[in-house]
Amino acid sequence: MLTNPLSPSAILQQMADALPTHPQGDTTSDLSSSHEALALFAHACMVSLGFRLLGFDEDKLDEARCHELAPRLPPNWNASFNTYAFIYAHQQSALRFVIRTDRMGGKAEIRGLGINDDRIARVDVTIKDFVSNAALPIRITHTADGEDRSNLPQTLQNVFISRNRIEDLANLIKINIVQKLLPSLQKEGYEESPDDRAARDDADEAGRRPPRQPVMPDPQPQPAQPYPFNDPLNPPPRNPVPAGDFPPPGFEDPYDINRPVRSPLQPGRTPFGNIGADDLNPPGLGPHDPLRPGMGPGGGLPRPGGNRGMHPTFDDPLFGGLGGNEGEFDPQVPPGARYDPLGPGGLPRLGGRRPGGGNGGFGGGFGGFGGGDII
Repeated sequence: MLTNPLSPSAILQQMADALPTHPQGDTTSDLSSSHEALALFAHACMVSLGFRLLGFDEDKLDEARCHELAPRLPPNWNASFNTYAFIYAHQQSALRFVIRTDRMGGKAEIRGLGINDDRIARVDVTIKDFVSNAALPIRITHTADGEDRSNLPQTLQNVFISRNRIEDLANLIKINIVQKLLPSLQKEGYEESPDDRAARDDADEAGRRPPRQPVMPDPQPQPAQPYPFNDPLNPPPRNPVPAGDFPPPGFEDPYDINRPVRSPLQPGRTPFGNIGADDLNPPGLGPHDPLRPGMGPGGGLPRPGGNRGMHPTFDDPLFGGLGGNEGEFDPQVPPGARYDPLGPGGLPRLGGRRPGGGNGGFGGGFGGFGGGDII
């Protein structure tokens, strides 16, 4: 099974191997501060992935000496204060790379740059989230036979909060530095991780945005809404078609001709007797066309209730008549009055009766006793 070159054990061993060798009698510390520990950690990650140290200043490379001392660092690797630079090369790239660690207050920024590439990769970390200052400084134990580095990886592990924090810091450097400087790097046991920098940048940008202003209520009262509301998802029912008739082709109904009956005077009819209903039908197409008399379709034979045109007859329901029914009220002759025809062809009758309508008295329609006709 291949070993991950950025595992905590591999990085701690690289850190232990990189600390310089001190001569006998040297009492200086090998690792004295938390930002030195972060710089050494970043160097260990780069070396574990096959990067070769060339020096500490891009204008003054010291590749020969670094190669001679490898894997140890030269004693002057931490000569500067709060800033640490390393120059590297890699066999899979023709570029040289600069890794710089700078301390800024309680944070440290690790930056990477490919020389002549001009693209800077960076990641900033909070030092106290990864390094425990209680374990510093570190001094390598000296014996009569020289330095004792047997327990140095464990001593370096105590510098960090936990092994999980070591893994987190290694992943941050891999995603934000290594994968930006040398994408598709080939190394046994090394696998690239998805870049979540875009998601983190979006979260940081959202945190920098000013808070949204709360929505203030409108001081003006809302206009009155009709009841029931005009719900577009619940269309109104279509107007019913009168029985025995057909709807006009594509006409509106502004005068409620096709609306259901609401009049208590005549069930099945409007208070005005459907005046003008037949005028909506084109000539020759209506079911009761007055211009085409006959028995066939469109014929104009009289029907109960009279014509429903613009000029109603006296048997229209408007005047209380149903057309052709005997014994009904005659609006021409009020009750108790006598009607004498003014010309030939008419029959005299009493008020409240229609022509030819008898009351069942003796004599029938030819002057019987009690009838409404004249002998």
